[in-house]
Amino acid sequence: MHLFADEGGVMYPCCRSVSTKKPNVDDGGRTLHVYDAAGFAPAWNSGYMRKIRLDMLSGERPKPCERCYMYDDLGMRSHRQEANDEYRDRISGLLAATAPDGTAPLDLLSVDLRLGNLCNLRCRMCSPQSSRALLGEFAEAYGIPVTHGALERLRTMDWFGREGFWDIFERHTPHIERLHFAGGEPFMIPQMFDFLARLVDLGRASSISLSYNTNLTMLPDRVYDLWPHFRQVRITASIDGADTINSFIRFPSDWTAIDTNLRRLEADADRLNLRGGIAFNTTVQIFNVMRLEALLTYLVETSRLAEAPNLSVLTHPHHFNIQALPPALKQLAAERLSAAMTRLAPRWPERWRGAELDGLLASVAGITTHMMAKDETARLPEFRRWTAIQDAQRGQRTIDVLPELAPIWATDPS
Repeated sequence: MHLFADEGGVMYPCCRSVSTKKPNVDDGGRTLHVYDAAGFAPAWNSGYMRKIRLDMLSGERPKPCERCYMYDDLGMRSHRQEANDEYRDRISGLLAATAPDGTAPLDLLSVDLRLGNLCNLRCRMCSPQSSRALLGEFAEAYGIPVTHGALERLRTMDWFGREGFWDIFERHTPHIERLHFAGGEPFMIPQMFDFLARLVDLGRASSISLSYNTNLTMLPDRVYDLWPHFRQVRITASIDGADTINSFIRFPSDWTAIDTNLRRLEADADRLNLRGGIAFNTTVQIFNVMRLEALLTYLVETSRLAEAPNLSVLTHPHHFNIQALPPALKQLAAERLSAAMTRLAPRWPERWRGAELDGLLASVAGITTHMMAKDETARLPEFRRWTAIQDAQRGQRTIDVLPELAPIWATDPS
């Protein structure tokens, strides 16, 4: 019932499967794209997708879905679990409609599109796949000129600008209920707003729930004209720390602008049709695992509408994974997380109590379990190399912002 396409228009089962680098392919091994002239049908029932369905039905764990199963094993709430809960009333019908060979009818209810890699930020854990602004840093890290042909694909991710794609989309989504946009930064993409206007003119907007992942550094005026026409709108803000930590990780974001836009969303929630909610996603990594308390405190004190944040464990790139921390810093991070939960316990908002709070607490426990599960300190030289390049490119110095990480450099034999 769901279709996903990454920044380059490559199709995967869903957004969580991208890190496995196992995209949807045809029987000849050709990668399938959401803008292919043949439409969505060849990808929907490719041998790749039929096998995933059959594997799941037989209790196997498909490789593209390993991230969700990792969360399950850590006791954290996975995207798989959330989807099964949200659509539990439809599961029996979906199973009944699935043929013995794994073929399923193309009746899309949900579509998730990453609209290229145009972004105004250069997040430390990101790549040019999601922000072309990082091309210079990656070229330096790999010792190639920024004009190298290997980077050409990353300069021209504009498939969503093709009129033919939106025609294909309209043809295959007569019953769509949910449309999600991310990027890059989706609020920088005029074609996205143009397509929303097209859905409004066609009379289809009122049956569609709209949602976004955004860095919240901007809130264009067009949202006030378009969003009220849809069934509801949901915003998930990608924020990795409070104030200077977020500006450091998600360079060169302006914390004042983000705070202002959050307050605008809350003040104008009715006008903007934000009945789908306001959420936050935080990528837990070496740079913020010891500073999560400040972010949680900010959300508790500032937001009257936001849900408990989703704490997403970074697995790639490996050198920013919290498993690469030295043992003493892992212990310090675990102690800080535990102390933060204790200090914040009396202050949890009433709206978080219940399943939301249980999920947050399970995530914190899962973060610690994941961090301690494996010794990846062999990756610290690569961490130091990347951090030196990023510091130089950004005019920053990591240990000035995060002095607790200084022992990482103390272990450097060079």
